[in-house]
Amino acid sequence: MSFSELRLFNECQWKWVLLKVFGEQTEDRSFQMDFGKAVHSGMEVMYGSDGSIEKATENALAIYDEALKTLDLSHPSDRAEAHRIRDCIPGFYRDCAVCPELQGIKTLKSELQLMQPIDRTDGLNVKFKGFIDIVFVKKLKRKTVIYVADFKTCQWGWPAKKFQDIEVISQLLLYKHYFCKMMGADPKNVSLAFILLKKKPKDGELCVEVAKISAGPKATEAALNYMQKAITGMHSYSYEKNYGSCVRSWKDPETKEERVVRCPFAGTDKCPGSAETTTGS
Repeated sequence: MSFSELRLFNECQWKWVLLKVFGEQTEDRSFQMDFGKAVHSGMEVMYGSDGSIEKATENALAIYDEALKTLDLSHPSDRAEAHRIRDCIPGFYRDCAVCPELQGIKTLKSELQLMQPIDRTDGLNVKFKGFIDIVFVKKLKRKTVIYVADFKTCQWGWPAKKFQDIEVISQLLLYKHYFCKMMGADPKNVSLAFILLKKKPKDGELCVEVAKISAGPKATEAALNYMQKAITGMHSYSYEKNYGSCVRSWKDPETKEERVVRCPFAGTDKCPGSAETTTGS
């Protein structure tokens, strides 16, 4: 049970069945996804044992450039944006190096793997799996704090309400919970943060922001309940289709046209409902 699988199930239970139970394959790629993967790979290099700004930048650019060769960028807005955000990559690593909250940190581990048993009362043998982007320590005036952190690319940053969204913050809350179980650490000594990498920071701002997340017992309990409810649903053998996730539309900021992205299963015989229903009409 990974956090991405948890989010998939809560997005659409039937899509989860098709992908995770029946093993259906999709060509679900975008330049935004490949951009995020490239940036994360660069961060792993930068905070590795022999990392540097230069090595991280070179690694991320090489991965992203290779991905661009195989992506469909026929739409002019996609093509322009895909190449624009490429120019953001060097700034991420440069600003990480000067960000005050990241000054003086010591990396304990990047891409730390979790594979921990999930306590259940129904006998299901389920484990929580995941990779923590970075675990580091930072010395404060009176103590040393361990941080469990995750890198997220974004446009200008996150609105305050996003930091209260259980579907968002559960990722770090669950990472911390199972990290502490794996290491035998006291949760009181472990802090959480999303490290936001901004593609369009405000003038004069760094493109890196360390956003700390409150991780008290109540928040952790809410995240665990969120996960446990999904696991119960996954084993219920009764799955709902979320018609609201079939179609996503937005107005293109460059061409002003209405653009639409459909779930790859919408309107096919693999998904309940008619083609008319699944296309949003």
